[in-house]
Amino acid sequence: MPAAPYAALALGTDPASPPVGNSSDTAVAKGLSMRTLDLERIIRAPRADVFDWITDATNYQRVPAIRRVTPVRPGNVSEHGVGAVRLLVTPLLRLTEEVVDYDPPRLFRYRVLKSLPPLRRQDGTVTFDDHPEGTRVRWHSQFEVATPLFAAAWTLALIPAVYLGVSMVLSTAEAELRRD
Repeated sequence: MPAAPYAALALGTDPASPPVGNSSDTAVAKGLSMRTLDLERIIRAPRADVFDWITDATNYQRVPAIRRVTPVRPGNVSEHGVGAVRLLVTPLLRLTEEVVDYDPPRLFRYRVLKSLPPLRRQDGTVTFDDHPEGTRVRWHSQFEVATPLFAAAWTLALIPAVYLGVSMVLSTAEAELRRD
């Protein structure tokens, strides 16, 4: 059986990122170290099942690169919905995320409240669309390491970890949900 189709991975700076600070600030302070990751995958399973799996962060405990997931607070209306907060621990990152948009089975959006290493900004949007072979998942994430020196270099160095983390989440979801 051939591997699931993948769309191109897009990495780069975010030109739409609003400048921060005044005109004498460095390029880093103006948001030029912000990075964007776009990753798509087709998962051979119904959209509602894929949405439920990905929005339930406790499933991430079965992802090889994730050491621990702790639900901190349930969502306001549904357990994994708006207002839900969860802690994810990986070998390189510790993230406390809050769900800010939850529209089953179409869209899921989160933002990082706290992180180690510290991030100036990190948010993500995951969209789910029907596809002839199952569900097209698009994971869009923007992030920037918050450090007074070499922020652009640290952010660039973090790209492989973010890419691998998202890719492993999608691979685990695909393996557990796949219907041929």
